[in-house]
Amino acid sequence: PFGQPGATGPTSTNDDYSNRSLNTGIAGVAFGGTTTAPGTMVFSNTVQNTGNANDTFTLTAPTVPAGFTVEISTDGGTSYTTVQPGNGSISLPIAFGASANVLVRVTAPAGSSVMTGFDTVIRATSTNTPASFNDTIDRLYTGFLRMDKAAVVTNGTGAGGANAPVPGAEIEYVITYSNVSSAGGSGNSMLTINNLVITEDGNAAPNNWGSTTDQVAGSASDSRGGTITGDTAGSTALTDTVSSVAPGQSGVFRFKRRIR
Repeated sequence: PFGQPGATGPTSTNDDYSNRSLNTGIAGVAFGGTTTAPGTMVFSNTVQNTGNANDTFTLTAPTVPAGFTVEISTDGGTSYTTVQPGNGSISLPIAFGASANVLVRVTAPAGSSVMTGFDTVIRATSTNTPASFNDTIDRLYTGFLRMDKAAVVTNGTGAGGANAPVPGAEIEYVITYSNVSSAGGSGNSMLTINNLVITEDGNAAPNNWGSTTDQVAGSASDSRGGTITGDTAGSTALTDTVSSVAPGQSGVFRFKRRIR
């Protein structure tokens, strides 16, 4: 990772990682779908010479996701060299005890599964001691915020079944949000969701409950302590603002509506 050549991953210094996410081709695509356009992201990595002499390191990509294009730059992005498993490399001279930054440009094709991490392994191999190498993972996510919505009807009116959507019955909407990106290790570059705003507007398609139900005042909650507005009688829209969601974390926003 950038500025962290000694980072460790979940098991060793050969599975440390930098996580980044595309913001193209994912809008409106539900979990289980695929991206609608290709997308490119540039990663920054730092290589350090921990040997006892000046050295030149060979940079390769032993693992590249199918259909992806990976390019490496050692001159700050002025030029890039394409690398694929077993094909393509670039040399990087580094003085004893010094470090150098490299850029890795990863392009994902359209049709990639959304909310998925795709791993490119970048390897730096010493020329002085060819058996000595170090790997890092540049992990490209096709979105990392997952949201799922469910609705449960509870009927306590005495008319119809226990889940019948009759006047007076209540509908509880449950929105689960998750940060699907990876965590663990030390010194890695991770993805945190900051200032997440969830808006539920009953008059905005595909919602249609704004004109057919009433808000059950005081029923809204967020498991992570989010700030909720609109949880009042007569409201047709609610907003939940969550300050942050770290990798691997999730939360639940829920509220109730009473059928007219």
